Amino acid sequence: MEFRRMIPSDASKVRALEEAIFPDPWQEKDLFSYISMPGGMCYSAVSDGEVVAYIIGRVIAPEGEIYRIATKEGYRRRGIAYRLLDYAVKCEKGRGLECLFLEVRSKNVPARNLYHSYGFKVVGERKNYYSNPTDDAIVMLRAHSADLIN
Repeated sequence: MEFRRMIPSDASKVRALEEAIFPDPWQEKDLFSYISMPGGMCYSAVSDGEVVAYIIGRVIAPEGEIYRIATKEGYRRRGIAYRLLDYAVKCEKGRGLECLFLEVRSKNVPARNLYHSYGFKVVGERKNYYSNPTDDAIVMLRAHSADLIN
């Protein structure tokens, strides 16, 4: 398994995963724009040339925000998302990352468990934030630059 910063050719592969995983998949042009932007926090887990997990976010130091993190069916529950998140955080600390935010569906227990295990804490809730299906958003934060380099 290779963890690396996304490259432009990953956009179409990530788009295919988006369609398989999310009810509101991002368009390839939007993915490409995050991969290309200076503050883009975009990383892939690649196995035999195939993108099997990815993380998309943005860093505007000292804060970062995760917009998407997903793992392909068949590769889940192997610690790939945790290791990819750890890889991304360690790479981004050089850009001044001190705290990291995200929103997660309240009913997405596996994702919430992942974030909790990585040190994120619940800091808020947004009622009926998501649609298709309707769900609340749990806002989570991992703070302190020392915590981000474990």
